[in-house]
Amino acid sequence: IFYKGKIYSYEEAKITSVKNDGTTLFPERSLFLGFKELGILPKNVDLWVLPKPSKIDVSKLYLFFSFIKAFNGPRKKFDNWFKKKILFIRHQDLHAHQAIGGSGFKKGVYYNIDGGGDFGDRRHSSWGEFKANKLKEFKSLKGLNSLANFHSFITEFCGFHVENGKVSGLASYGKVIPELKKKLEKTIKVSDAGIIFERKRYNITDPDMSKMNCDSYDRTKILRGKMSYTNIFKICKGYLPQDTAITAEQIISEKLIYFLKKIKKKYFNKINNIVFSGGLFLNVKINNDVEKAKIFKNCFFPMSPSDSGLSLGGLFSQKIKINRNLIGTYGLSPLLGPSFTEKEIFKLIKNFDLNYSKPKKIAKDISAELQKQKIVGIFNGKAEFGQRSLGSRSILADPRNRFSKNRLNQKIKKRDWFMPFAPAVLDNKFAKYFESNYPSMYMQKAEKIEKKYIKTIPSAVHINGTCRAQYVDRKIFPFFWKIINEFYKKTSVPMVLNTSFNRHGISTISSPRQAIQHLLEGNVDLLYIESYKIELLKNRKINIKQDQLEKEEDLLKQDNKKWLEKYKKYLTKSEIMFYKKSLYAI
Repeated sequence: IFYKGKIYSYEEAKITSVKNDGTTLFPERSLFLGFKELGILPKNVDLWVLPKPSKIDVSKLYLFFSFIKAFNGPRKKFDNWFKKKILFIRHQDLHAHQAIGGSGFKKGVYYNIDGGGDFGDRRHSSWGEFKANKLKEFKSLKGLNSLANFHSFITEFCGFHVENGKVSGLASYGKVIPELKKKLEKTIKVSDAGIIFERKRYNITDPDMSKMNCDSYDRTKILRGKMSYTNIFKICKGYLPQDTAITAEQIISEKLIYFLKKIKKKYFNKINNIVFSGGLFLNVKINNDVEKAKIFKNCFFPMSPSDSGLSLGGLFSQKIKINRNLIGTYGLSPLLGPSFTEKEIFKLIKNFDLNYSKPKKIAKDISAELQKQKIVGIFNGKAEFGQRSLGSRSILADPRNRFSKNRLNQKIKKRDWFMPFAPAVLDNKFAKYFESNYPSMYMQKAEKIEKKYIKTIPSAVHINGTCRAQYVDRKIFPFFWKIINEFYKKTSVPMVLNTSFNRHGISTISSPRQAIQHLLEGNVDLLYIESYKIELLKNRKINIKQDQLEKEEDLLKQDNKKWLEKYKKYLTKSEIMFYKKSLYAI
């Protein structure tokens, strides 16, 4: 929603707590939160921008807009209202507009890649030139055979269902296998229009009802919980998941770089700026590879390149003038979501009958607790838009403690042990640790860190020597910047460990009630919610146990054994023996 220079944008999944929520026809709760935030009503909206459908059903639109009281007249007057008030834009164009508007670039190149658009726009990739908010498409490809689908097939083979981000985390524990690389490369073709994956799926699996969990509902784990037989499975079944992951991701990077060099030389020789959007560009490793190839001087990866960013793209497709305080050095502020008043929060604290305090210097207090090795939850100000928590709805820890990562993964968030955590870094210290022409405020690149600093912040550095670093712009993140700066004053380390405020299986929390519930469930040691400090041990009687953390090599071996047990029915006896020998070698 755009209103008087302000932007509100938020994902329904964060409110429903359903990851990648595809069960909701329209993001109604997020919409009304936005109206509340901006102090307006549905009838005040001048223009509604929606993804273009395959067929427009005016009767259904009438029912919807009259139901939410955006249209308050009789049915016979709706057609005229509809023509003036509703604009349809194609899926891939919305992707492009979101990236362009967030970047602040006046002109440049755009490139989108996702799994196949939607029913109204079958393109899976498109690229071209932009000036202001005008797009000039050069080429596009349609169907379900994109580079993003190749990555999805690899994700499925590794046993991660549709959780593509896990492939990059696991890949760092593997090694590139040359013969596997040659086999996989044969499934990918590069043309003048883009990159095509020759996919083949040989069976359709039944739903896996063992994955049904009311407390952390994820429909993809149910409907796509079992591995289906594909051409990628046939190629990869003689190789370990971690080796497959790194080999595949190297192929994706190389194909992208080859294609970008090709179009740069032919069409965009004098253009320095490029923006990327579509689900593929959630991959921080691939993003960094593309930037480091230095094909374009400035590479921008937006805060929400997946389909959740389409609504923001609709906004930027129009001529708008936003408040200057929303523009940072390297893009648009992600703090676009809902906020809550002190009155609302205090009422909730009283309802829970919680013991609390109100530190006079809250940033300094947070820093002091982090130095005591506490795991701290932050719920402050406007929520972040996009896939990452960026200091408003975050869990923070001390990056100097090598056990911080293991404790967060294994005991608190209970997520996959190999997934890395991100350091949030002060803007004026970023260049000392990382090299980047265009640092990301949204944790969208896995930056190489100077080797001499790895031992200083072991929990913030992945096994491959990279960090999914967040550039903390003082103008955009004043409260978060102050916390990190207080930590820096005492430790000489200008960063803290930052991860999303949620337990495993649900989206990042959206409400003060959820924040308190996460504290009481033991997901954090302390909660700072606006000006209030709430400590777990002052509100719950719990038995404190010494954390028994497992070694990563043992966890890798356990995961490989689980993979083998789950999918050995697809393997030959010799392939099973290969896996068993490989497990002993880890």
